[in-house]
Amino acid sequence: MNYNKYTLDRFDGEYAIFLKRSNETEQLLIHHAEIPSELKEGDIVSIQDDGFDYKIELLREETANQKQRVNNLLQQLRNKE
Repeated sequence: MNYNKYTLDRFDGEYAIFLKRSNETEQLLIHHAEIPSELKEGDIVSIQDDGFDYKIELLREETANQKQRVNNLLQQLRNKE
């Protein structure tokens, strides 16, 4: 089995579009029915692909850390004004 980390970029129609970390240029489209309902845009996940199904796991700690980094950067930008 092969697994990689992705960021849930957006939902487009019936599909969720994931960007492979860390270069985020490779996309993976998965039908909305195959992803856990708890996922939202910006979440970091681990996706296992056995060739037939996807196993998607939310990486809560990595997602929280990434959101904190983004918030810190935004705060720094605001403080420069």
